[in-house]
Amino acid sequence: GIYATARAARIYSVAVPALAATAVLDLVGGSLDPGLYSSVRGGQEAMHGLEYLGALIFVNYFWYSSVIVGSNLAYWSLCYEVWYYVVFGVLIFAKGPWRWLAAALLLACVGPRIAGLFPVWLFGVAAFRIGASGRVGRRVGMLLFWGSIGLLVGHQFWIARYGALPGLFGDALGMPDITNVYVVGLLVAAHLVGCNAVKTSFGGLLDVLERPIRWCAGATFTIYLFHMPLILFFASINPWPPTYWVSQLAVFGGTLVVMFVIAEFTERRKEVWRRGIAGLPRLFAASRVTAR
Repeated sequence: GIYATARAARIYSVAVPALAATAVLDLVGGSLDPGLYSSVRGGQEAMHGLEYLGALIFVNYFWYSSVIVGSNLAYWSLCYEVWYYVVFGVLIFAKGPWRWLAAALLLACVGPRIAGLFPVWLFGVAAFRIGASGRVGRRVGMLLFWGSIGLLVGHQFWIARYGALPGLFGDALGMPDITNVYVVGLLVAAHLVGCNAVKTSFGGLLDVLERPIRWCAGATFTIYLFHMPLILFFASINPWPPTYWVSQLAVFGGTLVVMFVIAEFTERRKEVWRRGIAGLPRLFAASRVTAR
């Protein structure tokens, strides 16, 4: 219960406001510049609100479906991530060998695209556990820290010159670039392990920057889910040509300021959401008693 409540509070504290804001901003901005919004959505027509309902329960990307939620192009990843939380929770908290079957059935239900990226998500779990174990020394940490950066840069140069690495499994997973996703995911995980191992080398600098870093980090989820709807909205009401520097400052600067303000009422208040979600069973039970 604690795990599910914590995950739900983390996700819904930002997802629900983001969906509401997307609907309102798209309605206003789309009426002012419909061509801009149509081009961003790739011509995909709205589904009369059904895409928002699907987004609330994270089913818009099951199997080979790709249902965009208004202008919120970044929302797709939540329709992957939430199911990783569910499967991981089953594997960790369920008892007995049946948990493996339950996890397999869940991955089968969500489809090959979501299931195919689950190991990449697990790279992050592995990075956390390896870092927490304290078994990686400073020398290996430096190798992982700088080596991963070098390989990531080399990977990007390779793509620029030779194109993406060949995909695996053909089109069965619906992701022709899955090899590149795995490579980048593994290198990022290695970098995080390296960062944890060498953090004392940057102790003085990190001590000075700790508070602003933590404050900025407390808004990253909001920035992720709100940036596209806000950018498009500000672009639609912007009176200057888009190439003007003042136009770019207004659109991107205004978006950044507004996102940090919104974060004060979303993820920075997830504890309020946690208490509310935790109280839902009691509220439901009370309503049933009253109904009797």
